Amino acid sequence: MSALTVTKNTALAAIITAVFMSAPAMAAEGGKCRTDIAYNSVVPLDATPENFEILRKVYEAKDIRVERKGVAYTTEFNENRLRIGVGTDNKVSYYRCG
Repeated sequence: MSALTVTKNTALAAIITAVFMSAPAMAAEGGKCRTDIAYNSVVPLDATPENFEILRKVYEAKDIRVERKGVAYTTEFNENRLRIGVGTDNKVSYYRCG
């Protein structure tokens, strides 16, 4: 990974954090994933533990589940979990509570 790529990813993570931290503060209920915010990106995030943790903190979720294409997952709804979809290109394709 080049220094430029690392710099871009770090800057993107900082922007994401700044945007979400400027949203009106609402108290999360003990790790309950926030459904009142949304994030759209022109450049997909790399599927790294650091980016997963940033998303988890932004959504104030207690847990995360990384979902990969072609793998079966349970369908129960968990209000404390952020589901993060990762494509075959190792980029984050979606994230939603549940």
